[in-house]
Amino acid sequence: MPDYFTGTISFPVSFMDDEVKRALENEEVKFEDGEPVESTGEPEVYVEKGIFTLVNMKAAYGQFEELENLLRQKGIPFDRRSGQAYEFYPELVIFRPGENGAARSLYLPLVGSSDEPGIIAQDIKDRIPQGIEAIQAYMDEHFPSYPPLNDYVQEA
Repeated sequence: MPDYFTGTISFPVSFMDDEVKRALENEEVKFEDGEPVESTGEPEVYVEKGIFTLVNMKAAYGQFEELENLLRQKGIPFDRRSGQAYEFYPELVIFRPGENGAARSLYLPLVGSSDEPGIIAQDIKDRIPQGIEAIQAYMDEHFPSYPPLNDYVQEA
């Protein structure tokens, strides 16, 4: 039986089709006239600047497995944050579709309740003798840049 704790997932609302709506309905999101009904209850649902966000305080492992798999399959960019509970550390998952079907997922462990990724100090210390280039290469490899979700918002 899974543990349940906070999960938040966001993606551009313009990518929401009937299949995505059905997956969201499985997450207890309500729709009216084809649009998501914003709610401050459980789950919390809102759309801001073209980005749909779902916050569920009781998501299995802080994830939305079915929805995330569907979004990946359809090439829909999303960010998912999972809170910390028990032995599970908070994490940020960033999915961005790639060129020629080469999608990219980043899994970043977070520090406490912040959105800052964790860095293992020893990994940085080990690279200090090699110079700033080695540290920069480590950072680029483990914490690559990615376009923000707002870059995918399509104007109506």
